Amino acid sequence: MDFKSNFESWKETIAKFCNSDVKLPNQSIDECTANAETLAKEATKDKELLGQAGLDITLIDQLVPLSGALRYCQAQWMSEYKEQKAAQQEWLEKSPLAYDLRNELLHHLTYAYRNNDNLSKKVKRIREGNGHKDMIQDLIDLAILGENNPEPLNAINLNPEIITTAKATSSEMSVLLAMVNGSKDDNSNTKALRDKAYTLLINNMSTIRECGRYVFWHNEDRREKYLN
Repeated sequence: MDFKSNFESWKETIAKFCNSDVKLPNQSIDECTANAETLAKEATKDKELLGQAGLDITLIDQLVPLSGALRYCQAQWMSEYKEQKAAQQEWLEKSPLAYDLRNELLHHLTYAYRNNDNLSKKVKRIREGNGHKDMIQDLIDLAILGENNPEPLNAINLNPEIITTAKATSSEMSVLLAMVNGSKDDNSNTKALRDKAYTLLINNMSTIRECGRYVFWHNEDRREKYLN
């Protein structure tokens, strides 16, 4: 069974795991899953003895598929994380240009509409406010205002392409900002699933190891297989 299939079979259990019981990874996921798969092999050899000591032996059978589910969750989270980091870099590169475009449009429209009281007031209202979200909204507001009132812009020979560019830039920067803000949000569902899958796996491993150390307390060679 592949990792995605492992995840699909565990998805409901992982999703329902109590948030307050989640443990954040204190080791690499690769290390954790490799250890789980090794433990599964060793515990399978001792399944009968561990079962006689009261261990729910289904925990042993769950190690490999749960490990696969965790590997899948980690891959999904890493993909999302890398996309967020790429979005942050793209925002840093493109946002100064977007602000410049907003300021340029304000400059042109302020002058073009200076003799029209109604349009001049609209430009002034758009100029109010600050911040990234405001800049993105300003771009689309200015573009629509210019699109609906082209005559004064034509009179100053403003290139109409700037209106098209403003609309496209507003849309692009809105998507980027959402991704950037998402990267600052600790409530990523993808990361939450990864952390829950990790917790389920290490809880199973801990229970099996504890029982193994109990059973093999006089057998150092076997007991070592159940050390953390």
